[in-house]
Amino acid sequence: MRIVSDVFTVAILTFLVGILFTTSMTTVTKSQELETLGFEPTTIPPSMILLAGGARWAAQTGNSTLFVDWLDNYDAHGQTDGTNWGPWPTEKDMENWTVSIAYMLNTTGLNVEFAGDMPESLAGYDLLVIHAYWAVEPRHVAMVRDFVANGGGLVILSGVPEFFRCYCKDWWTYCCPTDNASVDMKEYFGCDGNYVNTGGYANVSVDNPFNSSLVAGDTLIEGAGSSNAAISEPHEGSQVLATWEKGCAFAYIYEYGLGRVYYQAAFEALDPPAILGDVNRDGAVNMLDAITLSNSFLATPGTSNWNPNADINGDGIVNILDAITLVNHYNQHYP
Repeated sequence: MRIVSDVFTVAILTFLVGILFTTSMTTVTKSQELETLGFEPTTIPPSMILLAGGARWAAQTGNSTLFVDWLDNYDAHGQTDGTNWGPWPTEKDMENWTVSIAYMLNTTGLNVEFAGDMPESLAGYDLLVIHAYWAVEPRHVAMVRDFVANGGGLVILSGVPEFFRCYCKDWWTYCCPTDNASVDMKEYFGCDGNYVNTGGYANVSVDNPFNSSLVAGDTLIEGAGSSNAAISEPHEGSQVLATWEKGCAFAYIYEYGLGRVYYQAAFEALDPPAILGDVNRDGAVNMLDAITLSNSFLATPGTSNWNPNADINGDGIVNILDAITLVNHYNQHYP
């Protein structure tokens, strides 16, 4: 029986290596890769409930969404022309932000397409969600203004408005003058781009925003330190939905032309579970998981080499079906 077991172990490892070589030839963006992980968080933070509601409100009846995210912005520029930008957030943070926002957008029925830069045209999209600071510049204001005026939805997060205001590829926008292209942006986006640093608690200001269960006084987030983004003075047509404890706007809605704008200063990223194929539970699917699975190949409950984590599909035996699932998630990891 030992010989048979060793033969199967060699076979499964050979199979995995062969499949892994094949799948390694396929190139996908990191955000596309993360989107396939079967992300199912156990709890949804209040700040994410508000964000999802704001995005759905801004999109109106549309579903086609372009998400300009940090992770793809880094992939596009972080190792080339953007090496001197920033400093960049950590890849772990960017991954966690991207997958968390994408998950919440999907829960509202929005179909998400990822991008690392602003496109030349927004035709065909119902909603534009921007989180990557250095993807936007004042030259984009006119295009986004027209998109909103004609019925498009806009979600701008954290410090993004400040990068519409001025040309800057680091964190010190206060050193940069307001560009002429953005002088009237408060009329389009509900704020002039100037934001302040703040911190502490952020609380809901109105009952049941976007028909959620949130009520006035509910805590959305606690921002550590005093460097969290906030809008200093939303335009007079804006409705503030949540505020930081110092009184600055945390979230607001605004309408311009036929479109809608939603701003939110911060959010608590989702806490993901283990992914399929992560047999050793180290947060990544790699050759260590393949080896661990092979050590339990053909094992069932009660056998000496039984490992319930290797029984990925939960059918009571570690076999080729579990190996195929592992291969399909190879090289994937949660932040």
